[in-house]
Amino acid sequence: MSIKKAKFILLICFCFSCSNSDEKEQRSKLTDQINIENLDLDSPIFNRLNSDKSLGEEYFDFSYNFEQTSLFKRHLNTIGLCIDASNSEYIRRYSYSYKKAGEHAKAMKMLKISIDSEEETKIKLNNLDYAAWNYLYFYRDYKNTIKTVNEILSLTNDNYGISCHGEPCLLLKAQALYRMSEYEEAITVFERFQNNEEEQGFDSMGNFLVVFYKAMCQIQIQSYDKAIRNFSHLISEHPNAEVSFQLAKIYYLTSDFKKAKIHLNNAKKALSDGYTFQEPYFERFDKVFEHNIQELKEKLKQ
Repeated sequence: MSIKKAKFILLICFCFSCSNSDEKEQRSKLTDQINIENLDLDSPIFNRLNSDKSLGEEYFDFSYNFEQTSLFKRHLNTIGLCIDASNSEYIRRYSYSYKKAGEHAKAMKMLKISIDSEEETKIKLNNLDYAAWNYLYFYRDYKNTIKTVNEILSLTNDNYGISCHGEPCLLLKAQALYRMSEYEEAITVFERFQNNEEEQGFDSMGNFLVVFYKAMCQIQIQSYDKAIRNFSHLISEHPNAEVSFQLAKIYYLTSDFKKAKIHLNNAKKALSDGYTFQEPYFERFDKVFEHNIQELKEKLKQ
């Protein structure tokens, strides 16, 4: 056994020394599942931790807001697990250190551990909504997206306005259905969200992505007039490359080549001016690039 590994075992034993046997067994199991790696046990952080939990929590909170993607952040996250390896919030934060570094498989493995180990509904929901968002945008796992959103709705008594990591949960579910070619069902979910917005006194057309992807589904079922109305609403005040491109496609499909050219030129200008999907963490579905515009332009020439 290496000296570093021996030190790590001693550290874990020290952190858990005040626990009863049942807690030790539970924490040991979770720690084994998490498989903490790349620890620098000679770090001053670990030397200063000792038995001062408040110091450990201070470092841990610091790591949540700073030092993103760095190995140092992972060391700080590990302190939280040493304080309480069964705390689902600590496990979830530790998963972020992988997520921010692009190691999504490891991040999701730990996120699932945090979900399975949490019994308090509010915290469980925080973990689930982040999982649903990741399933859709990073893993392209549409079945688990839908399953997770359904679990969230069950825990919230069908709260159709609930958010998943900043976006409506129903938007995530409907986008997953759209990607699975379940267009009619996706439209039903979009309309469920819009109806709920109206009931709460909000504008049913106020969420750009809900309207956009509802229109995308309408294209697929050849409900072109409805899709045109939805897309036209979105660009009535602001230009957008993706919306103009989809309008150009509709008019191309319906042989109105004059309007198709107009909207394609609008898409090209909006794209060059920066009016396009801007996502710092992931590539949005149906994002338009220059080559997409050029390909449709060549079809129009024919």
